[in-house]
Amino acid sequence: MKNSKDIVFLHLTDLPNCGCVFCLARDKNTGKTKMYLVAEGQDAIYSRESVTEAWMKLEDPQDYLNIKESFVEAVEARNVPCFCE
Repeated sequence: MKNSKDIVFLHLTDLPNCGCVFCLARDKNTGKTKMYLVAEGQDAIYSRESVTEAWMKLEDPQDYLNIKESFVEAVEARNVPCFCE
């Protein structure tokens, strides 16, 4: 299970017309990068699975909360490059 402090957001791409934000994040423990789609209107987060090349909804409540907490911290801190559509 990931801790919210293990995830560092690198880039955000805001899609206000869709109510979604594409995010690139790095896991500090493994060094691997991961792409997330935060669907704000749905309170859902999806992760991009490279093996299946599909978006998978985060079903584990703790994983969802950890990613959401890191995402909110990155947005509030305004220290991550953010691009808008």
